[in-house]
Amino acid sequence: MAVGLKGLTMKNNRMKARAWRGFALGAAFASVAGTAQADRSVVVELYTSQGCSSCPAADKILKSLKQQGNIIALSLNVDYWDYLGWKDDLALAGNSKRQRNYAKIMRSRHVYTPQLMIDGKMDVVGSRRSQVDSAIATYSRTEDEAQIDARVSGDTILFSVTPSAQTNGNAVIWLVGFDDTVIKNIGGGENHGRSIEYSNVVREWREVGRWDGKSSLNLQSRKPKGEGGFAIIVQEGEVGPILGATQVSY
Repeated sequence: MAVGLKGLTMKNNRMKARAWRGFALGAAFASVAGTAQADRSVVVELYTSQGCSSCPAADKILKSLKQQGNIIALSLNVDYWDYLGWKDDLALAGNSKRQRNYAKIMRSRHVYTPQLMIDGKMDVVGSRRSQVDSAIATYSRTEDEAQIDARVSGDTILFSVTPSAQTNGNAVIWLVGFDDTVIKNIGGGENHGRSIEYSNVVREWREVGRWDGKSSLNLQSRKPKGEGGFAIIVQEGEVGPILGATQVSY
């Protein structure tokens, strides 16, 4: 369903996908031991809600996407549908804020669910499989601008960011913790009576550094919340094009 930052009608979920021009990038995955795979990857952020009747189809698509080795798939539950009769207990206020920041930079008048942001550059309706696959195919063919290697040592994450192409710099480094699978039985609202499976549910989205895009950078941070693993995302600005990413599963 769609919403104008607050109070728009549900018709907006039919809105057409918009593209935002920018550099298209991929990323490399890392294992717990920190060995990166060669596949380029695409970061997809699904803005979803337990209170959105249009979202379960998109949630299923995200589940299938996370099984593909070249995709970092993340569920970001939002809280602005809670007034419809069911509180989304997976929602983070920061998820809604991040989505609104994307809307501002893309000059969109509203946010909606299920919205799928792809590599920080383009959004599509997350339940439209053909659009999703087409957009992912486009960005999976592009080069990374940042190479990330990560490993876990106890409760600490050690990682490095290295330029692999010329960048504009001024990048934000995000550490994102997630749960692998969460199943919710919905007791009210539009999805009353349904059991919905959520994949790679974001539990924490935290800035851990800034990068100039020119020199290699070594950092460490405490592990984020989330039992499934984490992703490290290097992004041009807070909601700009994604320059590179890696994922570690526990």
